[in-house]
Amino acid sequence: MRKLKIMEHISLDGVIQHSADDGDFPYSDWTVPYRNPAGRDAILAAHGARFDLLLGRRTYDLWSGFWPKAPSSPMADGINAATKYIVTHHPESLEWGPFEGLGSDIVEGVRRIKS
Repeated sequence: MRKLKIMEHISLDGVIQHSADDGDFPYSDWTVPYRNPAGRDAILAAHGARFDLLLGRRTYDLWSGFWPKAPSSPMADGINAATKYIVTHHPESLEWGPFEGLGSDIVEGVRRIKS
């Protein structure tokens, strides 16, 4: 059975934000000062050589505007090659693949992709 890893970029005070969010949030893109090769390597190691992604629809939509156009790199290539399992009510509107909608029963969908 496959393992499901949950990885989140979050500050110690609980901020989860990025530059693509709407509004005037003062902490937007807060990770920029901390990005370095060691951090990149740690994230790549956590993902592993081959991985798939379980994404909510909003994250999928945000990422689909960035990753397909990103310059080739181990991270971009891995994310673009990964099968994206999407929690969505409208799988017919997905374009950035490979992808698969989880269906209406999310718990069963997660069980299916884990097996």
